[in-house]
Amino acid sequence: MKNNVSTAGIPNFWPQLRHAAGGFASFFAGCASTVYYGLARFVANLQIGRMESVLRAMSDEELAQIGITRSDIKRHAKFLATYEYDGL
Repeated sequence: MKNNVSTAGIPNFWPQLRHAAGGFASFFAGCASTVYYGLARFVANLQIGRMESVLRAMSDEELAQIGITRSDIKRHAKFLATYEYDGL
């Protein structure tokens, strides 16, 4: 049986503190991850909205020149905002 009292008779709280700190760290990491991905989604949606606004401001002739119609604006804006160029 493990004794959690030091030789001087002082209780050793290190195992309990280490366990509590580990729980806090994992909780904090989970919260930070949730906030990070929430902000990433917010920024992505903001970029998509801006791209839609630019495309909606274009005339039908300008849209035809780039090969899309008004009904394709939402899909095309999402594609343009989320496209990741991987180099040559």
